[in-house]
Amino acid sequence: MGRFYHGDIEGKFWFGVQNSDDIENLVNITPNTEYTWKACNCCAEIDCMDYCKTCYETKEEHINDVVEQDEYEDKSLYYEECSHGYCLDKETHYQELVDNMNELKTKIGDEIIKEFDKIEQTNDILNAFTGVFDKALPYINKMEKEERKKLAVLVARYTLGYQIEYCLRKIGSCNVNCEY
Repeated sequence: MGRFYHGDIEGKFWFGVQNSDDIENLVNITPNTEYTWKACNCCAEIDCMDYCKTCYETKEEHINDVVEQDEYEDKSLYYEECSHGYCLDKETHYQELVDNMNELKTKIGDEIIKEFDKIEQTNDILNAFTGVFDKALPYINKMEKEERKKLAVLVARYTLGYQIEYCLRKIGSCNVNCEY
């Protein structure tokens, strides 16, 4: 079990080390709260629709399906997801991200940063499960226990930032949904 992030980049938050809102430590951004329509499970845009107009022709149809599934106790047609969405764009967030990544480099140390510098600049970076970041991990385990956790927090954040930076540089935007 763990908390994952997905969208333009994918990965898993480091257990006991990294918060689900760690993106906010890299750039100044406010997350979007995600909602889902009950019954059909479509993405709910509650600020512009009062029922799922993709699946239902009327609000009453949607209510009937929700009631049928015993999900209408709170008289709502949607529920809040256990996640936050972040929409980053190159123009707004890139320089701030790069500046914060440079600051993290000074705290992480040369050995680990050299491993990051060796990473081939391919789309594998967008998916942390490809193992592209694994070579930096042994350096963390060499540290004393107290220092290891402090360093792990920084490396976890740097890894997330590395993915976002690549995505912004290559695509121009980065949309990420983070479980909490």
